Amino acid sequence: MTSAGLLAYFTKYNSSIWPMQVVVYMLALAAVFLAVKKSKYSDRIIALVLAFFWLWNGSMFFAPIGGSNALWYVFAALFVIQGILFLVGVAKAMVSYHIGTDIYSISGIVLILYGLIGSPLFGGLVGHLYPQMALIGLFPCPTLPFTFGLLLCTDHKIPKYLLVVPFVWGLVGVMTISIGMVEDLGMLLGALLATAMIVYRDRQVMIGHAPRPA
Repeated sequence: MTSAGLLAYFTKYNSSIWPMQVVVYMLALAAVFLAVKKSKYSDRIIALVLAFFWLWNGSMFFAPIGGSNALWYVFAALFVIQGILFLVGVAKAMVSYHIGTDIYSISGIVLILYGLIGSPLFGGLVGHLYPQMALIGLFPCPTLPFTFGLLLCTDHKIPKYLLVVPFVWGLVGVMTISIGMVEDLGMLLGALLATAMIVYRDRQVMIGHAPRPA
């Protein structure tokens, strides 16, 4: 798909799902708040928000355009699978989300902010103004750094299978950047950086060299 065709789809898609743009930003901000002010059910609620974002992208963003390219159906399936993995964390919390003051949380905050603000702002600067703008929760590219940002803001090891689909989608950034979606640079770099940091952090925790600060 060309950048013109993709942006035309963005325009049609954004117009058809209003006011979900407002809803998903409220959900995203709620997830960040719960990662700061941890409560009994915050981990499950954050997992539910992430599950909703990935399931929505798989079923509502990718699936409708699968007819134009079978590869979109593959992406739709991967996003649905990732959403189901997050849903498991709703029934039984597998990830303990908490924004601290260490380098991992700081990096996570940067990625969260890029997903929320940086990606649409960068897109706007290169002419991808609303309704051609990709927004968190409803579009896969800004959803990725937001997801990785929250996974960096954890105070325990996380299941590595949660990283597989996001990492693979992050590599797709090479393709989307090449057709002019330069705001996806944050998606690509975020996937590479966050995956490496999470694997390194959790390995250090496992061998007892780097206790995670609160």
